[in-house]
Amino acid sequence: MSPFEPLSLRCDHCGRPVRGTQHTRTEYRVDYYALHGGHGEICALVGDAAHHDTTFVRLLDHYDVISCAQCYPLPVVQAERERCFRPEAELTEEAGES
Repeated sequence: MSPFEPLSLRCDHCGRPVRGTQHTRTEYRVDYYALHGGHGEICALVGDAAHHDTTFVRLLDHYDVISCAQCYPLPVVQAERERCFRPEAELTEEAGES
């Protein structure tokens, strides 16, 4: 195993072991996608006359989702990704339904 190979990563959906990206002279093959997310809170830094105010999201906790290349495009996996990584979309949909 290459030192750059991920250590015992598995797809969070089907459980299949995944490998790192394989490169050749003319192409590459991706075996998995790693998505990083978490819960955050909006924070603000108030600047003085010389600096602008800045708003940012402070990460409170994090989680990773590993999806193999076969599971990644599946509709059920896409829906889970949207739920995990775009929770505001679900809130917008609920508000629109009321």
